[in-house]
Formats: sequence, structure tokens, C-alpha cells
Amino acid sequence: MSLSIGILLAQATQALATLIFIDVVVSWAWMAGIRGASPYQPWVRMLRRITEPILAPIRRLLPAQGMGGLDLSPMLAILLLQVIAGVFARL
Repeated sequence: MSLSIGILLAQATQALATLIFIDVVVSWAWMAGIRGASPYQPWVRMLRRITEPILAPIRRLLPAQGMGGLDLSPMLAILLLQVIAGVFARL
């Protein structure tokens, strides 16, 4: 069974959105005091290496200082990735 390139790209984009969501949950867990979610853990560093190139440009456009310290970049990134995945799925 072969999948089209569009579907594969849509799935990869969905996977990135899922990793960004996991990154958010991990940061909340770290703030809650869960040691396994430490930014020094190798798996967390790898996760951040994947998600940060997507989130950093959005953070430059929407600095958290202007939002009362609330970082909206993950929400915007996930929304944009969902739109992109929809476009890819239609290819």
C-alpha cells in the first residue's frame, strides 16, 4: 500500500505539532517540580532541538513580555502546522 507524498508530509507535520504539545507539557511538568522533565535530561534536550527551530521565529514575532509573560508561540505553531498539514493532505 503506497501513500502519497502529500499524506506523508501531512503526517510529518502532525508529528511536529504533537512534539510541540509534548514540549509544552514537559515544561509544565518541570515547573510543577517533576525531576524527569528537567531541561538537562537528554530526551528533553533532543525534544527542544526539534521544536525550538519552529518556535523561535514565532517567539521573535510574539514576545512573551507583551503578553504578560504568557508564551503563545506553541499554540500558534500548532495552529499553523495543522493548516499546513491540511494543505499537504489535499496534495
